[in-house]
Amino acid sequence: MDKHSIQNVPRYYEPYVSDCFNNALAAQLSYMGLKPNIILADYLSFLYDSETGYMGVNYLYKYNTSVEFTEEELNTSFQMAYFPVPELFSRVDSAKETKLLKDRILVKMYLENDSNLARQRLKELIDGDMPAVVAVDLHYMQYHRAYKKDHGLHYIVVTGYDEEGGWYELFDKYRLSSSDFDGRLPIDEIILARESENPQKNPLMGEFKRPLQNVWCEIGMHPEFKIEDKQLVAILKESCNRMSSRKNVLGIECGVNALNNLLHDLEYKKNEGLEEKNLYLFKTYYNETFKTIARSRKRFNAFLGELDGLVPSEVRSEAIHQLEESANKWDICANLSLKLGITRSIALINDIINQLGEIREREMQVVKIVDNWIENG
Repeated sequence: MDKHSIQNVPRYYEPYVSDCFNNALAAQLSYMGLKPNIILADYLSFLYDSETGYMGVNYLYKYNTSVEFTEEELNTSFQMAYFPVPELFSRVDSAKETKLLKDRILVKMYLENDSNLARQRLKELIDGDMPAVVAVDLHYMQYHRAYKKDHGLHYIVVTGYDEEGGWYELFDKYRLSSSDFDGRLPIDEIILARESENPQKNPLMGEFKRPLQNVWCEIGMHPEFKIEDKQLVAILKESCNRMSSRKNVLGIECGVNALNNLLHDLEYKKNEGLEEKNLYLFKTYYNETFKTIARSRKRFNAFLGELDGLVPSEVRSEAIHQLEESANKWDICANLSLKLGITRSIALINDIINQLGEIREREMQVVKIVDNWIENG
């Protein structure tokens, strides 16, 4: 074909989705008739590494220099989705059938340094009526405020192409990053966006690059795939284990112990000077990360909302209430961090500490409620 357009792809967006990749992936899943609130329900958790200062939910939010990760790193978050190690597409044996799992959706990431081959595969996916999630550098996306100013990895959904007209049909609905586009862009510009070296610079890392390598993802679903109650309960159980610090993730302590470590380190930071790195840490990293963690609590509530008939309403309603309050306080921590970075008022650390203390109490109350139901329900 010289052109093709996929119809009726949901323009998915929810303000609690963790990032642009999950938002684009949710559009793909919705198109396949699946529920993102269940398939992308990641565990309720909190990670903090005192050595590096990085934190996160089910993996550390750090500045990466590659789009490649290990299998272990890719599979810390989801019960219902499995991510194999990313592969170079040109080395994949097309005769070898990918094994699909009956209890999980397969999300396969591919990289390809040959832009022509990556473009051909994108065309094949669209011809097969499968919308494609691809990574781009926002520096080349003319609808975005970063256009020709800043670089940054971002995921979009491509739904069509016209080779003679020279355009791709795509959408980007992750409005949390000022993205709200639905239309056509030149193929040549998207090629540049997909093969970008993506140069970055900040006070914590200095100058670095994160080459995009034309990365994209493909979803596989077993014909007999179905969601079972035991898998939903497993998400709750694993969340309780992580939040109560009964297990580590990627060798990093998580849950209440991780929160206690963060509180301890924040007390120490009150005695440090507000040099450029610390100001950037609060103004940018803490601000963005606390917001992401707040969304994770709202996202977990969306998952709890799907469990009507499985989990008693009084258990769900109390857990949802506590997590709503917790999410609000994570957002307050984000705003306080931004204010600290701007005003240089180190006294604001006390306010962040107080909010985190209340967060700890509310989230441990959720663990107590859910743990009790799992044990006795």
